[in-house]
Amino acid sequence: MKYPWAFAIALHQLGTIVWVGGMFFAHLILRPAVNARLGPPERLPLMQLVLERFFRWVWIAILLLWASGSWVFLGVYGGRAGMPIHAMMGIAALMTLVFLFIRMRPYPRMKTAVAASDWPAAAAQLGVIRRLISVNLILGLVTAVVGAAGPKL
Repeated sequence: MKYPWAFAIALHQLGTIVWVGGMFFAHLILRPAVNARLGPPERLPLMQLVLERFFRWVWIAILLLWASGSWVFLGVYGGRAGMPIHAMMGIAALMTLVFLFIRMRPYPRMKTAVAASDWPAAAAQLGVIRRLISVNLILGLVTAVVGAAGPKL
């Protein structure tokens, strides 16, 4: 293979597509459609199941992104990359922390509220999740732009 790190970059792109694309779809397409058609007793259990499945893929995406990004950072750049790479890594660290917070705090609370049919509490936790996903979506889109444009910015 002429460029062994090309595989790492492809894995990196796949991780980005899964995570950022999933947030884009869930936040801007699925959520408004579900809100328009379903009341809390149907909507909140559905969103809890959607998030459960999506979060499994986010774990995989995070592993892919950190592993492939580290491979390129250390293998290609020898740990001495320019500002765009450092910016992507910093934003990725922040996105990972935001995801971990979502997964460890509001999501379990939402899941508990859904199981108890406490729709106001479940909706409140989903609102927190929605706002944090909005933050991560913006960060992810900025990171994708930085990654695509890189040093040409």
